[in-house]
Amino acid sequence: MQRPRPYASFDSRAAAAAALPTPTPPTPRPRVGRGAQIHARAACRRRLSASFDSRAAAVLAVTAALAVAVTSTPAVAKPTPVVVAVVYLGGPDAGAEGKALIDDLVDHLEETTGVEAGTFVGAYFNETAPAARHLQKNKDAFILGSLGFYLANRAALGLKPLATLSGNSGTDERHSVVVKKGRFASLEALRHKRLYGSPLYEAPAYVNRVIFAGRLDAATHFDLKPTSRPLSALRKLEKDEADAVLVNEVQLESLRRLPLFEKLQVVFTSAPQPALSLMVASTPRTDPLVAKVQSAVLALCATPAGEALCKNFGILGFAALEPGALDAVTKLYETGL
Repeated sequence: MQRPRPYASFDSRAAAAAALPTPTPPTPRPRVGRGAQIHARAACRRRLSASFDSRAAAVLAVTAALAVAVTSTPAVAKPTPVVVAVVYLGGPDAGAEGKALIDDLVDHLEETTGVEAGTFVGAYFNETAPAARHLQKNKDAFILGSLGFYLANRAALGLKPLATLSGNSGTDERHSVVVKKGRFASLEALRHKRLYGSPLYEAPAYVNRVIFAGRLDAATHFDLKPTSRPLSALRKLEKDEADAVLVNEVQLESLRRLPLFEKLQVVFTSAPQPALSLMVASTPRTDPLVAKVQSAVLALCATPAGEALCKNFGILGFAALEPGALDAVTKLYETGL
């Protein structure tokens, strides 16, 4: 682009100069004495000094006002992360490997739901009391836990069920009492006998009303031995170091694949109940995330990264929960009917 030129040519410059009015010679200033000059210069310096002082004062005032405005304006707080809690009652201590698995789960959920990194934070519990305390303080939470945990804490934590586990037997959960073959034939024969099992970490009302359908009070009928090592307890049956073991569906399926199962027998199986796995503490923060998290969990085991996670957690898959699917078991838990 051609630069703008102030004059079209040297001729036009000359013409413009000739057209200018002839400058008037400056009027000579009267001469003043040396003393008057000194006083005039001092007065000028005072005026300049006053001018600079007023400017500095103005700058300081503005700076102070800005400082007050900045410090008095509250910083925008980053939202507290939503908890993704894995509650595995009677499970092993998490340790470094368990923590890494929880972190992987959180990362996968953030990636598949498309939320900002840091939206979720993982937590792991193998006992009810610490889990409940943590979730009372951190009310925005999604929970991977059992039906028993849901029933025992649904009112206090505002829990809503979202999905069930899907296994070889479908989406139902059953509990069984296993004994050494030929040693005991019924629950009545096990009165005051040693009953081991990880489901015994569930709330007593769940054990009595849901697992045993109100037929007995487990705490008085058995000598209860909660354990986080069900396989070890099953091996004690062979040596008569345990009288019976209460196992869940997944544990029984694993037992059936072992030679040990040939020496054992099942003397009781509970009625099937939904194998609840995913629930949410309903809050204004979690409610908008429910659809995304539910979709991500339902598809979890079908993705390459999620498949490895499911395998590490011993999960085959998840299934959507039908509306009203927990109505009957909730009534059973609360009333025994």
